[in-house]
Amino acid sequence: MVITYDELLATHMAEDPEFAAEWNRLALAHSVAVALIAYRHKHCLSQRELAQRMGVRSSRVTELESGETNPNVETLAKIVATTGLEFAIDIAPAGHEPKLVRKAVRDRPAHTYAGASLRVGFAQHQPDIEVA
Repeated sequence: MVITYDELLATHMAEDPEFAAEWNRLALAHSVAVALIAYRHKHCLSQRELAQRMGVRSSRVTELESGETNPNVETLAKIVATTGLEFAIDIAPAGHEPKLVRKAVRDRPAHTYAGASLRVGFAQHQPDIEVA
C-alpha cells in the first residue's frame, strides 16, 4: 500500500496536536522553501549561486529552504527582487473568508495558528518577450 505525502502529513497532524500547531505556525516558511527549491531547480542553480545573486551567505539559502524559520518582510523582498517570485499572503481571523486576495490564494488550505488563519500563494513572473 502506497501512502502519499499529504496522507502521511494529515495522519501525523491528526495524531500529534503539537506537531500540527508547529506545522501551521511555519506555513509561510514551508511555502517559501518550496518556491526557492523549485526556482533553483528550474534555473539549474546551486544554493551557493542563488545566495550570491541574493547577496547573502549560502547558509541563509539553506536555512530558507529548510522551512524551519518564517522569513521576515525584508527577506521576502530580497527573494522577490532576486528571483521574480511573487508571494501573496493573507492573514485573517480564523474561520473568516479572506477578502483581500485573489481566488488562487483564497482557495488554498488555511493554516490556523494563534487565532489567525494564514494562506500563502506564490508564482514566478515570466520575463516579457519583445516581438520584433
